[in-house]
Amino acid sequence: MSAVTDWEVLDEDDGFHPANPDEPSWVETLWFAFHVPERKMLGYFYPAFRPNLGIQFGGIHLCDGGAEVPWELPVYRWDTYAPMEPDTDLRNFTTKSGVGVRVLEPGKRFALTAEGPDFTADLTFEALMQPLRSGAKDGAFVGNGHLDQPGRVHGHIVLRGEHIPVDCLALRDRGWGPRRDHGEVQMGYVYAVASARSAFLSVSGTGRSGRDKVIAGFLMRDGVWAKLVSGTRSVVRDGQGRVTSLVIDATDELGREMHAEGSVVSRMINFTYTTMLCWCALVRWEFDGQECWGEDQECWPPRRWRDYTAQLRAGRTSRAPAPLVTRLSYFTVTEHVRPEGSAIRCVLNLGGSAGGRLSFCHAPVAPMRKQGLAVLGERPFGTRG
Repeated sequence: MSAVTDWEVLDEDDGFHPANPDEPSWVETLWFAFHVPERKMLGYFYPAFRPNLGIQFGGIHLCDGGAEVPWELPVYRWDTYAPMEPDTDLRNFTTKSGVGVRVLEPGKRFALTAEGPDFTADLTFEALMQPLRSGAKDGAFVGNGHLDQPGRVHGHIVLRGEHIPVDCLALRDRGWGPRRDHGEVQMGYVYAVASARSAFLSVSGTGRSGRDKVIAGFLMRDGVWAKLVSGTRSVVRDGQGRVTSLVIDATDELGREMHAEGSVVSRMINFTYTTMLCWCALVRWEFDGQECWGEDQECWPPRRWRDYTAQLRAGRTSRAPAPLVTRLSYFTVTEHVRPEGSAIRCVLNLGGSAGGRLSFCHAPVAPMRKQGLAVLGERPFGTRG
């Protein structure tokens, strides 16, 4: 095995990996994201292969701020059990449904193409920095190999005859290992890319609490890359449980702290595996004093999402109130939040020289920011006795 670059990327990473022939769930995945923010467009290339079963699945899909469910998206071309060609080479292939990936430079540059009715694509992904590598023993994808790497995606797509230029900073990942259908994944996968010298990725455990623990990721700041070692992902949800805004607070292995605030612009459901429902959202980020773009991906086992949304509809969600945090040092917040109709009353104690008490009613997010507050977490509330 020979290293391609000092980024710890190996030539072998781009091809098939040795698989246990007795493991039918072994999968090889390639994911490339791209977006056109001014059109609220978020798109995925996601071809995947189960070599021990001889099948290929996945494909491409794209949202634009309108439809969210797969069968209504502007683009949804998805294979389920397509026969896999016996001589398939992951360094250069095109599926029968017209999705193509070709390695231009190992671990760094990839050509992405799509052919078919209503949608074509001709894009190039160029890596900007080293990937986050997860192995069989550590990281967010224990038991599987995984690479997560920011890059520039440029070229064009043609949607129903309209030529749309693409030039964005996004992410790719590469995965291999067993993925069994009976597993129940619940996690948050969040990133933003501002430049080759500024980016982050946060992987966290998620649930109804609205605040998740960061378990993996990286921070690239001023050209210095380091792994995240701790942190939280805090979200604001709408009445249907969907994330509308979020905050990442984390610390890397160099002791550097980061804070990023994101607002969801568009979203779609990715249902790659039968036991993993993933809300995938294009997010506008404020990160290290700059505005940039990225994503929030929130994965749920469908059973848990069904139960959760049923509780929301019934008005019986059991989630506790989230803390509300100010940017001003003389504010402290009393976590006393009481539903009052469609509004929420927040009671804040003012400390330091200000003293006193501030109370106000608001609809989520915007009015709070007018008060000079940053929302780290918020949830729909049911009635209380």
